[in-house]
Amino acid sequence: MKSASQKKSISKSSLKLLFKRILNHKKAIGLGVVTLIIVDAMQLIVPQIFQKVIDSLASGMATNSLLLKLGLAILGLYVIMGIFRFFWRYLVIGSSHRIDRNIRQELYDHLQTLSPQYYDQTKVGDIMAHATNDISAVRMATGIATIASFDAIFLSLSSITIMIIMNWKLTLLTMLPLPLIALMMLKFGALIHTRFESVQKAFSTLTEKAQESLSGVRVIKAYGDEKSEDRYFSEKAEDCVLQNVKLARIWGMFQPMIGALAMASMAILLGAGGAMVVKGIISLGEFVAFSSYLMMLIWPMIAIGWVVNLLQRGAASMDRLQKIFTTVPDITDGARDIELEPAILVKNLSFTYPGTDMEILNDVSFELQAGGTLGIIGRTGSGKTTLVELLMRLYDPPEGSIFLGGVDVHDMKLSKIRGMFGYVPQETFLFAMSIADNISFGNSDMSREGIEELSSVVDIDTEIQDFTEGYDTMVGERGVTLSGGQKQRVAIARALAVRPSILVLDDALSSVDTETEAAILSRLKKDISDLTSILIAHRISTIQNADNIIVIDDGRIVEHGTHNELLEHDGFYAELYRMQQLEEEAKKEETSEGGDS
Repeated sequence: MKSASQKKSISKSSLKLLFKRILNHKKAIGLGVVTLIIVDAMQLIVPQIFQKVIDSLASGMATNSLLLKLGLAILGLYVIMGIFRFFWRYLVIGSSHRIDRNIRQELYDHLQTLSPQYYDQTKVGDIMAHATNDISAVRMATGIATIASFDAIFLSLSSITIMIIMNWKLTLLTMLPLPLIALMMLKFGALIHTRFESVQKAFSTLTEKAQESLSGVRVIKAYGDEKSEDRYFSEKAEDCVLQNVKLARIWGMFQPMIGALAMASMAILLGAGGAMVVKGIISLGEFVAFSSYLMMLIWPMIAIGWVVNLLQRGAASMDRLQKIFTTVPDITDGARDIELEPAILVKNLSFTYPGTDMEILNDVSFELQAGGTLGIIGRTGSGKTTLVELLMRLYDPPEGSIFLGGVDVHDMKLSKIRGMFGYVPQETFLFAMSIADNISFGNSDMSREGIEELSSVVDIDTEIQDFTEGYDTMVGERGVTLSGGQKQRVAIARALAVRPSILVLDDALSSVDTETEAAILSRLKKDISDLTSILIAHRISTIQNADNIIVIDDGRIVEHGTHNELLEHDGFYAELYRMQQLEEEAKKEETSEGGDS
């Protein structure tokens, strides 16, 4: 739990951040405030005109020309007010939407700089809550709350000044409830800030659950587990409702109490002011004008509660956003920005994921010459994928353990390192756009002919042409409309489209049969003959033609050599080869028996 002093400092620092955002648009907002003051100044003149109208009517001095003149004056004032009211809304509300846009862009850009480790530890729902509710709360605080603050300050000071000039005794009497409003602001403002933080956390949890359930809807339906998921979601939704009700309870008490104190001022005016009219101390017109100024003063009193609520919400949201903005990427650029030979050297590499004590890789060493092919094989969870992710610095390896073209990866710019690689991960991810756009994702200038040529290389061009819309077929979220094998082949084409110097296929052909795999590898061999290639696989048929093969078990290289050398060694690799040969023979026998029947 945060202490009261911590909450107060958080609120102050967050409010400073809000005001800093406002100052970035000071010209537009400043001009908006000026137009607002013009509107308020016109509004302050109106009661004076009504005072003249009422006093002239009460004294019998009113004439048609005077009343027409005063009526036109009021009409003119409201026309001017309408024009300037449009401008302040356009300038200030428009600026708040620009602030909204800038924060969204900054948040997205910053999230792009963070490594996979950050996303391993942060829920997607939490990030989505930042990108929706939190930024909207900041927009309201920098827009409506800002203009309402200036409006309340100017109107209240101006109204009080005019009221004092009209009758200082009556002004003091009607302002007696104001100190109580200030005390309530201090008390309820901190409560609103705390409750809104709880609301945002509950919303994050609810969003995360919704995202998870929708992403895994096929698994849920396959297991017939809709009722359990519905119960879990209902629990999260109920907590979100509970936190919002708690906030509404505070806000529901705050606003009516402010309004009640404001009406107390009006009650004092009716008693004391009415008596002054009866005694002739003030005229009926002055009483009406005074009541108009008091009503103008009551609006800022009520607006105070609204503004405090918006500012506290905005401050709480800004505090949450700032935690992301101040998250420093754990993987940073090196100084060297040069083209390197695609040769890989790994020396005594050991790696443990941050925050864990389980070693994933232990003393791994190998060398891959430019243009060579490395095969990697091993049991599930042995560290194969981690190894290639370290090569690309998706996770940070120890210094002096990985070299590209003879240069430590820590000394190179990240864009240079990752620009060398074409990577097809084990879990294929396609974007919700057309097949053509997915293939040309990393190379937007690629021609349709180039896209079709790559599709032919990965043996998917015929299947794509059979689709109604061909290459313009939308693949749906995560490529859901394609089969596993089709997704993998599109992903391989996407990796080749960026023209990498190092190609990494992480079990990228696991969803196709061995015959299709052999056809793809045969075609790929021609196209990647000049590339440095790393093939990770569970099937020996995928890697048996590699220049060098390493066998990883429990994070260590237990065997290495060519296919024939490893078979002669008669270790894990040879045992796996024999087992897979038996499986292939068994499948062929089943197929032939099925054909004979």
